[in-house]
Amino acid sequence: WRLVKMIRIGFVGTGTITECVVSGLCLKDAEDLAVTVSPRNKEKAESLASRFPAQVRVASDNQQVLDQSDIVCIAVTPQLAPEIVSLLNFRADHVVVSFMSTVRIEKLKELVRGTDKILRAVPMPPFAKRVGGIPLHPPHDLVSSLFSRAVKVIQVETEDELMTLMSVSGTMAPFYQLLATTSEWIVKQGVTPQASSQFVGALFHSYAEDSKDLEEGFQGITAESQTPGGINEQALRELKAAGWYDKFEEELEVIAKRVRGK
Repeated sequence: WRLVKMIRIGFVGTGTITECVVSGLCLKDAEDLAVTVSPRNKEKAESLASRFPAQVRVASDNQQVLDQSDIVCIAVTPQLAPEIVSLLNFRADHVVVSFMSTVRIEKLKELVRGTDKILRAVPMPPFAKRVGGIPLHPPHDLVSSLFSRAVKVIQVETEDELMTLMSVSGTMAPFYQLLATTSEWIVKQGVTPQASSQFVGALFHSYAEDSKDLEEGFQGITAESQTPGGINEQALRELKAAGWYDKFEEELEVIAKRVRGK
């Protein structure tokens, strides 16, 4: 027999993000995971327990989540944090990971009583499929090792860096709308919706796959994708001339100000 040291992780708040993170962690290589989720969203909590019976348990209340966990992920909305988190009794050895988008660590220290081990992370829905990345601040070996089982962990030294990366998560819906616009244009040309959706999804996935491990920016791959006088060169030139990318960058600035509470 081999003794396995269990990693006990709990989730206060059982919404979509918790569902995605738990799913990604439990899909495979989860023999050493003990996951406790809060009962706040009964349907999602029971669904997770049903899908992953060897790992997931539904707590009777939020305090029991803490009592049965060593890593505690806070996944409630920022508006509800004061009335939920401030009522909980944390242990000194708890590692707290906040998924809340607009609550800074300074404020978290006021809400979380009993431990000073407080981190912030920015999980995204693709975590459920074990793809993508998750920014983490401050760096933490255990939490990074756990999350890296499912996705790429980007550890940053400052909270401002984390919030900058978090701002870019606001590009998810615009990205999907770009796919929708592309697919709808194809359908207008007479291609079936099924063929259009399959092709566009596969095409843009291949772009992402080709660029996911670059270390020093994207100008090189952008240049390589253009044949002189070709259609990619034309499309890029005309979109730049129309101010398309300038507007995109302006919107990133707007989102970043909101994330930073300005």
